[in-house]
Order: sequence, then C-alpha cells, then structure tokens
Amino acid sequence: MAENDDFFEPNIDPKQLFDDKKFNTIIVSKDGLSKKDSEMADFLDIVISTESTREEKDEALKVIKEKDARKLLIDSILKAKKNIHKAALIAACWESGLDFSTHYLFFAELVTSADYACAMEAYTVIENMESSPAPEELAKALRVLEDAKDKNQLVMDAIDLTRQKLNAE
Repeated sequence: MAENDDFFEPNIDPKQLFDDKKFNTIIVSKDGLSKKDSEMADFLDIVISTESTREEKDEALKVIKEKDARKLLIDSILKAKKNIHKAALIAACWESGLDFSTHYLFFAELVTSADYACAMEAYTVIENMESSPAPEELAKALRVLEDAKDKNQLVMDAIDLTRQKLNAE
C-alpha cells in the first residue's frame, strides 16, 4: 500500500465526487498555480464545506491569511459555479483579515449580484477594509453601484459607503 492510499476511499466512484448532495467539490487546477496555491486548495475546501467545524474553518482562515492567499481566493470566487460556495469564499475574504482594498471594484460588482448571500458577503468585505482603496477604484465602483439595475438597500448602503470613502480622500 502506498503512503497516501489511506487517504482515499477505495470504493468511491470518482464520478460521485461531483454529486453535490454527497460532496463539496471545487476544481482548482494545479496547472499554472504555485506550490503555495496548490497547498491552499485543502484550506479552501474546509472554508466551503458545510461539515467543517468552526474551529477547522478558523484554522483554515488563519493559514489563508498567513500564506496571503488573496489571488487564489479571488480566482476561486470567479470560478465558483454554486452561489453557496461563492458566498463562503467571499466570506473568507473578510473573515481572514486580509486586505482586499485593491479589489474594491470587484467586491462592489459582487454587491450588485442577484444572489443575496454573495452580495451581503461582498458588502461586508468592502465595509471591513482597513486600507483606503485608490480614489480611481472608488470612483469606478461608485459608477457600477449607481448603475445597478436592482438598487436594493444593500446596494444603496454600498453607494453611501463608497461615497464616504471617496470623500475621505
């Protein structure tokens, strides 16, 4: 038996791994990823899993911050097919304590998302940014938010927050 054989269930059909009722599967291609990013895939799985304990998620978030996995988080959000996974990945952005101020526009666009959980988590990311985004980034984000088709209360709050940040510059 090979060293890693005990990590795999021998009777699982690989096709079952894509059954969302049985497994949380995100595909993170290791092609083009650094070794650091490849190792982070396990921590992302913990973050999106509904079966992970709070302690496991906290530990995963700690490692995500220590390894500065901002790019991998953004890439994973973009690739996530299910909104429940996308919302969990967006939440990991603010829960990790990483600075996403250079991605303000990205999160402002997510605030206009039709999925409320994704929009709420994205709003929380921009609300909790400690660093001030560049004025140009804020101006672009403000236009995106003001042009949103559905100006629900969350979008209106994001507009107010973005104006406050822009006026603070």
